[in-house]
Amino acid sequence: MVPVKVVLAVEDRDYIEPLLNYVHGSEYARRLRITAFSQPEAFHQYMIETSGMKRPDVVVGETAFLNLWTTRKDAGIACLVLHEGEHVSEYGQPLLKYQPLSELVGFILETAKQRSNSRKSVNSREGGMIIGMVAASGGLGKTTTALNMSKQLGNEGYSVFYLNLETVDSSSLFTGSDSSSGAPGEGLSRLLYDLKSEGNERTSLSIASYCVHRPEIHADTFQPVYNRKELMDMTCDEAKELIRTIAESGQYDVVIVDGDSEHGERAQAVLEASHKLIWLLADDLMSMHKCGLWLEVLATTQPEGLEAMICKTSFVVNRYMGTMTNSLPRDFIELSGALPYIPSWKQMQHRELLLSSPIYQREILHLCRELLDLESAAQPTVAWS
Repeated sequence: MVPVKVVLAVEDRDYIEPLLNYVHGSEYARRLRITAFSQPEAFHQYMIETSGMKRPDVVVGETAFLNLWTTRKDAGIACLVLHEGEHVSEYGQPLLKYQPLSELVGFILETAKQRSNSRKSVNSREGGMIIGMVAASGGLGKTTTALNMSKQLGNEGYSVFYLNLETVDSSSLFTGSDSSSGAPGEGLSRLLYDLKSEGNERTSLSIASYCVHRPEIHADTFQPVYNRKELMDMTCDEAKELIRTIAESGQYDVVIVDGDSEHGERAQAVLEASHKLIWLLADDLMSMHKCGLWLEVLATTQPEGLEAMICKTSFVVNRYMGTMTNSLPRDFIELSGALPYIPSWKQMQHRELLLSSPIYQREILHLCRELLDLESAAQPTVAWS
């Protein structure tokens, strides 16, 4: 889930430190991003300068601080006033200063949730964002990119589901899982069966009962299917139903879908169901040529849908080496980013290195921020002066 941004304004440092330590070591570590102030002037300046994605969701403070925040009533930010029994409601919603930390933090999160719900518009997206990975040919690094994105978004506090729809699931290289580690009828196979069952409402399905958590990529996923023919026989509509069931389950902020490179039923489902597409290119003649051919097929078979697809697509060059040698296959293509070539991966002996390159992760995080308008998630900040 998206972390709740909290500003804590309390003069007593001995109050701030235990609270931050509790959050660090609890289940709330990824759900809260706290910026703390012990000096009213520093708090005042911060609230004047903060805007956009850095705006806090909740301000929790003492009256001496909140009295300086003269625009609080017009800021549209939830405000909780710490008190010890005195009347403070004129500054915001009262919150007892000394109480069990679990209850204090829980109340802050509930306040943020209520404010978020009240702000939802009729045009807001239902469910998690669906990011589809696309490439016109195999070997361009779709799975490497998808799993590194999953890891970085998980690090940022988002809840992520990684869905691999490749006929041959190459993600096992990263996670160490394979089709033999699951029994027939479990995981994805079982979910596909349940979705086809007559009268089964997909909104009532709990995805958690079908998936496994992979700490390597900070995401939930399915074991690779026992019978690959189940994937090969999947229609476009069935694949879209699967993708949307996961996204609309209410359990995930982001669903990353890794589809086949060949243009088929599952690849078409990724194009249609995704809110955002990452189309990977390589700076070589064959990659550019195949990309152009695939776009030509789409222009011929679905001209009305091509423009909408292009609008949600980010074209990204993978294994970028600093300069582009080959021309892009179509004039309307504009590059949205580049992911670096990592030479050490060629001679790699340990698969975990595919998820631990600082240079690659930096560019992946930049791409994630572009897609989701994501603010960098930092450790709680304390301003003592």
